[in-house]
Amino acid sequence: MKCGLVKSVRVRKGHTIPGKPKENIYAVVEFLHPNSVPRSLRVASKKKAIIDGLRVRIYRAGTKSMMFIRPKRRV
Repeated sequence: MKCGLVKSVRVRKGHTIPGKPKENIYAVVEFLHPNSVPRSLRVASKKKAIIDGLRVRIYRAGTKSMMFIRPKRRV
């Protein structure tokens, strides 16, 4: 099932925990279009979120990348 066009992916590893076979791996995916977020959540709700044979969990973290622009000083 298609979710949309991906703009960027950032992958991070969690700490190893004694007694667990693997550490947690987190991927933050940024989509080009806002409509892709509900589509990815629909995939998660149908339990079809599988990447490379591994079952993954999908969460919604936000809808927009924020950029800070410093206001100009008035003289």
